[in-house]
Amino acid sequence: MGVETETVRPAAWVGAMQLSDRIVVTGTVLVLRDIRLRRSDLPVRFDEGRLLAAPTPEAAMKYASDLSAAYAGQVPYAAPDGVDEHWRIHSMAQHVAARIDANYPGRL
Repeated sequence: MGVETETVRPAAWVGAMQLSDRIVVTGTVLVLRDIRLRRSDLPVRFDEGRLLAAPTPEAAMKYASDLSAAYAGQVPYAAPDGVDEHWRIHSMAQHVAARIDANYPGRL
């Protein structure tokens, strides 16, 4: 088993979010990372670290929205747990954008 040494330092705006939303965003990034590392055949490559390291909340919301849109309507792909992984990426990215927007309303 390989050891992933890649780390992402969250931007200051992430630390200013509500704690529950920081947990959602950080947890989502970890799940997206697991998917990316497990799947070399993703139809659209992504860098989940950009959701935490983006210089502004606007940049993170745009990246999350773009990622969500890129996976909307993709051909279903069953993850090991049976859930459509492309839907999962779409939905999780959409939720991250919504959580950021809830903390920084009207900025995108």
